This record gives sequence, structure tokens and C-alpha cells, in this order.
Amino acid sequence: MTSILPTPGVVDTPYLTALLDGAAQTARELIVASAALLGTRDHRALMRAALGLIALDLARAGEDAGEAGGLASQAATSGIVTADPATTDLLAAAEVFVARLAALQNPSGLFSSEGNLDSPPDTAFTINDLAAALALLDSGAPHDSFARRWQGVRATLERIGRSAAPALAVGGVHTPNHRWELASSLAALHRRWPELALAERAEAWLAEGIDIDADGLYSERSGIYAAEVTNPSLLSLARDLDHPELVDLVARNLRATVALIEDDGEVENVHSRRQDQRLAYDAELYLSPLRQLALRGGEPEFVRLAQDIVRRGLRHPARHLAEALRHPELLRPLPTPAPRPVDSTVAYPVSGLLRVRRGDLSASVFGGSDYAATGRIASGLANSATLVRARRGGVVLRSVRVAPTFFSMGCLRPRLTVTEHGALLAESRTSGYYEPLAPDAPRDLTRPVDEGRYFASMDFARRVRDTLELTSVIEVEVTGDGVELTLSFSGAATRYAVELVFDGEATVSGARALGGAWWLTDGSSTVATSATEGNHAVVSAEGFDDVEPDFDDGEMFGYVGGSDAIAGTRVLLSGSTATPARIRIDFPPR
Repeated sequence: MTSILPTPGVVDTPYLTALLDGAAQTARELIVASAALLGTRDHRALMRAALGLIALDLARAGEDAGEAGGLASQAATSGIVTADPATTDLLAAAEVFVARLAALQNPSGLFSSEGNLDSPPDTAFTINDLAAALALLDSGAPHDSFARRWQGVRATLERIGRSAAPALAVGGVHTPNHRWELASSLAALHRRWPELALAERAEAWLAEGIDIDADGLYSERSGIYAAEVTNPSLLSLARDLDHPELVDLVARNLRATVALIEDDGEVENVHSRRQDQRLAYDAELYLSPLRQLALRGGEPEFVRLAQDIVRRGLRHPARHLAEALRHPELLRPLPTPAPRPVDSTVAYPVSGLLRVRRGDLSASVFGGSDYAATGRIASGLANSATLVRARRGGVVLRSVRVAPTFFSMGCLRPRLTVTEHGALLAESRTSGYYEPLAPDAPRDLTRPVDEGRYFASMDFARRVRDTLELTSVIEVEVTGDGVELTLSFSGAATRYAVELVFDGEATVSGARALGGAWWLTDGSSTVATSATEGNHAVVSAEGFDDVEPDFDDGEMFGYVGGSDAIAGTRVLLSGSTATPARIRIDFPPR
């Protein structure tokens, strides 16, 4: 019997324990939910569920025949209970998922996902997991009983994969990361059923070049897509199409990601060009790439992050188990981790992001919105108006935003310059009023044209504009105790509001209640995020006044009935551009 362990006895037992215990719990939940999932149209979830069930059964392969050498029996000395759920239950649930998956496949061989009809990239996600499942079924073939009980599932999966291959070989994409997911699915299909058209199409996608920037981040700047799509896909392509240089790109991205991960596992994504710029996303799905690169190069920061992920508890253990079974070297013990950083300052010039750590306090300063270059808020752009984030322990300042009253243009979205003690954020915005057209000027007063803020049939390009300008400068300093912002303005005289948002429903003292928010003038306010003693922040303000704040997200949101609001406890301040101001947010040690 061939063991699926890398070397008998040479295994990271705590990691294996976490995978097997977690996968068993996930399997129990899937078995209970199997009937309900009959009505789902989420083909990716169905395939992912089946993959996890196959992985757990493979980890126990041989035990039902009294054989030794399987993962579960090797880990038995750690007290792992792997006999539950029963093998028959695993198989029955997987059969439900795979049958439903086959029913969802379109005549084209592709799957649809919500509005993405006959979608090659969405299909590629499912096919990559399908190829992984077939690889696991292959590796379990020496166990006769395992191979026999899964032969029906295997046959269905093979039909789905063969049916999808021709469409994937000619299909297109609509986002940057889709290229690598689709290419890796083509490579996986080619590896299983060699066909030149599949390999050539994958190579055609790779020939575009990988969209990694000088910061080490992919063009979408997304933690979600780096972790779930691009890095795993590039590592698969490196193996399946013999492109070892892709591994080095993944290592670059992981090195750039180290400073973006908070102690609780949240990935800083304020600079993202995708939906995670508004989401709290966990680092867990970086786990397998981190282990692979840590074992390859011994990079101690990767080791520390990988161990931290497991220590916090796994939400997707079956996925990691499937990866470990396909690539058993992932189960080797990790080298020595790096100590947790004490002080660090890491700049991402392309993204306009600065990350600062001072002991257990961390902060982000952001000035990299795409709004300055595009004049738009849109999908695929870095839209966030958050200028500063900071946290210590359980106290999280989720956002600081500044909104001048200036032609309904909304919050500042400045550019960032790194300074000795932090960063400088600066923005100049203009608007104004248009004079009459010259009598002899050509004109078209019937076609709407873009003024920058709005469209109108005014032939703006041929008019003289009486311009008003507002320049805003915010200096940000990060210390071991907190963050300080100094605000100054020049140009048009107007008012502005500052919004601070803290995670959760905090108790605020020293401020006035105002329509679901808290209004602070000069002085200080304490924001307590829990009943735990010391778990609070202190906001101190100078240069503000008692004119009620008007925080305006801008016409770009208001016209369509949208909102750029950030969830949490809001503290507002109101000031005049004629008066410099200062805000300090301190996070007392717990």
C-alpha cells in the first residue's frame, strides 16, 4: 500500500489535526444540508462541497479494510476522531451534489452564475475543483474499496469535465483574475486529457503577462482575488505547464501581503479595486500558498502567517485538506517562524497606501483612489474615500473621511506622499460657473456633454469658466499611542465635516447625539467598544465649532439614491476651511 504521506512520521501533526477535525465537522454540516442544496444553482458551491467530502474519505482510505498508512490512522496518536461521519453518508451527500451539478451544466458545456450566462470564467472555478477531485480519486485508486464506492461519482465528474473542455478552449473573460483561473482550468484539463488546443489556449492567456505591479500587488489590488484566484491559479499553472517563474511572482505577492495582514487575520483592502474594499476579508485562503512558499524558501514571515491562520481556527478546512492530499509536501513541518513585528513602516506607492505598525497598534493611510484619474466611482476602480484606519486590540477605527461643502463633490479622495512621521494627503478640486458662448463660436446645444460633475446640453468646452478651487492638505502622524491628523485648506471659503467610524455599537461619552451619530466639537470624547476595561479610544479635537455638521457623500451617490456609508459608530466634527484643525485618536494600552 502506498502512503499518501510525504514521509512516514514526518508530518506537521497540529496542522493535520486541524485539517481532519475541521473537515469532519464540515462534512457533518454538508450531510445535513444535502437535501436542501438540491435546489441551489450555485455550481461552484456544489463542486467545492463534493471535493471536501472526497478529501475526507481519501484521508481515511484503507481504514475500512483494516489497512495502515492513511492520514487519519497516522494522526490517531493525536486523539483525532475520524470515524464520524460514516463513509456511506459522505458518498450519499457527494452523489447528491454531483448529480445536481450535472443537471446545471448547459448544452454548451458551460455553467451560468446569476447574470453571467454561459460563463467560461465561472465554469473554470468549478472545473478547477473538479480536476482536483479527480486527482484525489486517482490517488485513492490503490485502495480497492475507496475506488469502487466512488466510481459513479468519478464517471459523472469526467463527463462534466470533458463536456466543458471545448467551450473553455475558445471562451473569454471579463476581469483580470479570470484569465488565470481559466488558464489553470485549461492546463488541468490538458494534464488529464492531453489536447494541444487546451494547452495552447492556456499559453495564450499567459502570453499577456501577469498583471503584478511594482508594489507586488496584482492590478485589482484585491486580497480576495489574490488569495482565492490568482495565487492558486499561478501555482497550478507552474506545475501543470512547467512555468516555474510563476512561483516567484506568487512569492512577490505574498511578501507584499505580509504587512497588510492584521493580528486578527483581517487583510487591509482599502486600496482594492474590487468589492473587498468595503469588506472585512480574512487571510485564511492564503494558507496553502504560504505553506508551499515557506517550505520552499524557508521565509520566516510566511511561516508565522501560516501558523497564525491555523491558530485562529479554520473556516475552510476541507479545502486545505484537499490541497494537502494533492500536494503532500504541504504536510511537512514548517521551519522556524519570524517573531511578530514590533515597529514597521511599509509603503505601497502604486496603490497610494502606507501601512504602519507601532507595537500592537497598526494603521493604514490611504491616498490612492482612482477617482482623481477617472472622475468616476465605478466597479473595478479603487473608490474608497477612507483616509485613515487604525486599531489596537479590539478597538478598530474603521474609517476617517473628510467631506468639504464644495459643489456636491463629496468626500476628499487625495493623493498620498510619505513623510518622515507618516504621510501627507493633498487634493485640489475645481468647479465654477460658465459664461455665454462667443457669438461666432460653433455650437451644439442639443447633445448632452460631460462637465466633469454632470451632463448637460451646454457645449462646455467652448465656454469660459469662472473657476473656484479648494485645496485640502491633511498631515497624518502615527505614533505608538495613536494617530494624529492636522487639517488645513486654501482657496474657496466653505465648511467641511469629518466622519470617524468605529467598528460595532460603541458607547460614546463627551459628544452629543445627532441622528444616529455623535457630534463632537472642540474637546475630547471617549469611544468605548466593549465593557472590557481599557478597551476604548479617545478622540481629541481642536479647531472645530458648533455649527451642525453636514456630511455629504456627494451627488455621485445621492443622485442615484445610493450610499457610501460605512457601518459602525459614527463620530462627526464640523469645521470651517478658514481655521486649521487637529484630530487625535488615542488607543490606550489594555
